[in-house]
Amino acid sequence: MLKSSIKYSIIWDTERWCNMNIKRRLSFVFEMAVIICCLIGILSNILNTSSVTSILSFYTMQSNLFVLTFYLLSIVISQFKSDWKKCDVYYFLKGATIMIILLTFTIYLISLYPTGFIMDANVNTSSNIFSISNVFVHFITPIMVFVDYLIFDDKGHFKLKYPFLWYIFPSLYLIYVYTYSSHGGKFFGSGGSRKYAYFFLDIDKIGVGGVIKYLILISLLFIAACYILILIDNTLSKHKRRKPSNS
Repeated sequence: MLKSSIKYSIIWDTERWCNMNIKRRLSFVFEMAVIICCLIGILSNILNTSSVTSILSFYTMQSNLFVLTFYLLSIVISQFKSDWKKCDVYYFLKGATIMIILLTFTIYLISLYPTGFIMDANVNTSSNIFSISNVFVHFITPIMVFVDYLIFDDKGHFKLKYPFLWYIFPSLYLIYVYTYSSHGGKFFGSGGSRKYAYFFLDIDKIGVGGVIKYLILISLLFIAACYILILIDNTLSKHKRRKPSNS
């Protein structure tokens, strides 16, 4: 009886280890896929633009670069720190990455796509909206990042204070874009602003009051979306904890 119990225990532990190992491998493969998608989107824009400085000054490109940096660093760190994906720093940065890139997806889908917005009107004007460079940075990479979180990340680690800290990252873009503009920087997009990248940042056209209204709206939506993510995260965590007891 004891031998049988030990045998089943060994088999169970072995199977559990194999399953965990498979999940880690699949997670690594998916992370590499996210990195590849990022690179395709970023490089295809850089290689097909009339101004590298201008294209890299869009929030879209900077958010994709943030995703690329996070995933590359995460893969490297996880090779030396086995509990990397269990620590608070990882989940703080992962949450920030999710929200930063989802902001790109949401703003483009709701406000920019309907206007026919493209980041460089000097290149492939007729098909740019549906080009690989545009689709990857605005749709595929954001969706991949969110799916990666849903499938592979442990849930229940996002803290209620995180949304206001995550908000710092997109806020820094405002400092960048107005600094870039004040030093003569230009954008060559269509459906946006030649001086401030996006129409809702264009002080010259809609005035300071107009910009503030848009920024307040975007800020409130961003913070609300952050708390929705935390709600989803906590719900999935509770569901996972209840699951073993129901089986």
